[in-house]
Amino acid sequence: MVKFISFIFILSISLGQWTTFQLDESSYLSKKSKTIFRTAGFAATHNFPVDITEKNRIAIGLSTLKGVSANGFLPMISGKMTVSWNLSLRGRMAAYSAEEGTIQAYGWGLSLNPSKDQEISKWIINMDSGKLNSNDALIVSAIQASATRQYNLNKFPVYVGFGLNILNANPKSLLDKKYQGKKEIQTNFINVGTKISMDGLSLIPQLWFGSQYTMVSVNIVGTF
Repeated sequence: MVKFISFIFILSISLGQWTTFQLDESSYLSKKSKTIFRTAGFAATHNFPVDITEKNRIAIGLSTLKGVSANGFLPMISGKMTVSWNLSLRGRMAAYSAEEGTIQAYGWGLSLNPSKDQEISKWIINMDSGKLNSNDALIVSAIQASATRQYNLNKFPVYVGFGLNILNANPKSLLDKKYQGKKEIQTNFINVGTKISMDGLSLIPQLWFGSQYTMVSVNIVGTF
């Protein structure tokens, strides 16, 4: 079952259209351009919930992100390492070719369990930063702070969180048009997700709801 799900997951994103970051040439303040900026900002700071334990100190995941109002999928590889009983460090990267050229993204972050004396809290505090470069025509850097709480619904964990994403977009492709400098966008969001464990792997779907933006992410994660 795990091999079948992994095969379908990889096949679907392989055959699907990759996300492009082609700006609206009429204005970098247009609704389309802002959506592209937010897609890049959320991608560069994307994370998924994985329990911090002493037994499973390393997690490696394959993620696909899809903005509801954006085109195509955005693939990403993520990793997470537990460095103490309440602290984990993580990183992410993506590199692929789209219509307008090469897309590269990378980022890093940390997760903190605000507990005392190794009492595991249901809350996790996340801090992330990252950068996305689209063929040197669009460069977006972002920081994100969020808090996530775990609830138990029958045998399935449910993760509910909220946070803030702040990005700076540098649309170099519009330098000769109506470009007026870097654009800063702040997005408050909530996210909901769950985790389904299957033979050592975890399937983690998540929904991200923000102002004028919604994103879906699906992650396949292995821990060891």
